[in-house]
Amino acid sequence: MAATAGVVVATRSATGADPEPAAPARPPATAKVTRTDLVDRVQVDGELGHGPATAITGRRAGTITWLPEPGRQVGRGEALYAVDAVAVPVLFGATPLYRELREGVPAGPDVLVLEENLAALGHADSTPDDKFTAGTARALRKWEKAAGLAVDGVLAPGDVLVLPGAVRVHALTARLGAPGEADLMTVTGVERLVSVELADSRRPYAVAGAKVDVVLPDRRTAPGKVRAVAEKADAKDGGTLLLTVALDDPAAAPESGRVRVVLSGERREGVLAVPVQALVALAEGGYAVELVDGRRLVPVTPGLFAAGLVEVSGEGLAEGQEVVTTA
Repeated sequence: MAATAGVVVATRSATGADPEPAAPARPPATAKVTRTDLVDRVQVDGELGHGPATAITGRRAGTITWLPEPGRQVGRGEALYAVDAVAVPVLFGATPLYRELREGVPAGPDVLVLEENLAALGHADSTPDDKFTAGTARALRKWEKAAGLAVDGVLAPGDVLVLPGAVRVHALTARLGAPGEADLMTVTGVERLVSVELADSRRPYAVAGAKVDVVLPDRRTAPGKVRAVAEKADAKDGGTLLLTVALDDPAAAPESGRVRVVLSGERREGVLAVPVQALVALAEGGYAVELVDGRRLVPVTPGLFAAGLVEVSGEGLAEGQEVVTTA
């Protein structure tokens, strides 16, 4: 335990007390027994960026004629790449296009995605639903004309790319002149996030929704929250967890850089605690603290170690008592 806490504790006997001098001198260092909340915390390295990258695969046959520069942000209705000099725009949604959409096609979730996007882009005149009607075809033609696409009221799976939201181009994996039906690029979200790799042995610290502190490169501290916890796909030897941390104020952090993330683990509320240096290892086993009043040893049971303190419990121990410490 002494090694874990990073300190060296004295070894004494609870039964064979040292002879007391006639006038015992006051110990050079003391501390009070306090009642407090303890939280076990660890600091780990993190990387400022935009979260994990996702691969994008093209579905339109032809030749790639335009690709975006890395770092470019692409929103709803904007072109992500072009095939045969025709832009492939982005729509937002959870269901990719899996068939050709035209008037008369059976109802389905892909129709709802299309109508929701047409409404968001200002080209729908009715409430979005999952039915492709003559009104849907009219709205689609309006958008096709505004976007510079072929105006036919028909949308094939390769004509657009459905993504959960706006993206930032991370890296290109294709080149101009390559086939359009291939891996094109990797993208991330546009929000500024912190990515953390955590050993599986520290899983108790990886809790989705938990509050964290992020120490920025300029040593300022910014609050945040664990957005997601996932297993690293290519992890070896015991596994690695990937944590995505969202800052409460993304503008407070630079675009990129190394940071330190403070994660919280086990918590104890309203416990008695003393500095770790107050623990005394007894020769017969166990631990004690030495009270200044009477210079006597009180056996204690250590609990949680946190922030240089240790939770202690034992008969005769009370809040406010003064104990001897080694420093």
